Amino acid sequence: MPELPEVETVRLQLRQKVRGKTIACVEVFHPKTVAHDRAIGRKLKGLTIADIDRVGKLLIVSFQDSAHHLLAHLKMTGQFLYVDKGKVSGGGHTLSPIDTTLPSKHTRVAFHLEGGSTLYFNDMRLFGYTKLASPREVEEARAAFGPEPISDTFDVEAFVRGAKKRRTPIKAILLDQSFIAGLGNIYVDEALFRAGVRPTSLGTSLSLPRLRLVAVAARDVLSESIAVGGTTFQHFADTGGEKGNFSDYLRVFGKQNTPCAVCGTNIVKIRCAGRGTHYCPKCQKP
Repeated sequence: MPELPEVETVRLQLRQKVRGKTIACVEVFHPKTVAHDRAIGRKLKGLTIADIDRVGKLLIVSFQDSAHHLLAHLKMTGQFLYVDKGKVSGGGHTLSPIDTTLPSKHTRVAFHLEGGSTLYFNDMRLFGYTKLASPREVEEARAAFGPEPISDTFDVEAFVRGAKKRRTPIKAILLDQSFIAGLGNIYVDEALFRAGVRPTSLGTSLSLPRLRLVAVAARDVLSESIAVGGTTFQHFADTGGEKGNFSDYLRVFGKQNTPCAVCGTNIVKIRCAGRGTHYCPKCQKP
């Protein structure tokens, strides 16, 4: 599943392609992907895309002179594909030959734009969605997320105070999107390695200075991943069709049974907060 850096990469590149363009018509191939909204084409026709924002991994498309918004979530296998003058570029899971002939059997919605270009939403597993939302619904969606570590307004001390009250593993705390938004499994493991904190440590057991280290590490690992386009395994390419390469910088995630690059101790993999969890038993202290 794409995480925040991957979705942010898609957002930044996609807005360069579609901002200022007007929707000519909408073609729906699977009603589930548009929340069974039969009127979505009529409501969007003639609207000009003003911007693409994001909260957590949720993309928020706004339109000029309209109260309508379009919420989009890639979930596990969602993919935006932009076609202009026969050239296909995509963001989501890795492009395959079938993706370059559009619409494909995985195409769920097509947003045809004036001027001849088209934005397709493909989703092999039908978990993703693109659905209309009112301003109130957008605010409710935003309110469901906590602050993001990469935000200029992120309050480290507020994070420390909140985490210190929680008698749950620090990994579970970091995965709680209502408390701190944007950290998925990969980046939580990497942030905790940088902070030298074991994933199973309870929030209540960690000192304030160590919790500050966690907050800073979370910010840094997300920022660095965004700078290089995210982490690619089998399900991500940016909107230029390029794979993210933060995987070159991973220190613990997916490194089980290999020596830690810092101390040489073998990285272990356990189950924590319901997720496969990687850490160094020597570098990361309880």
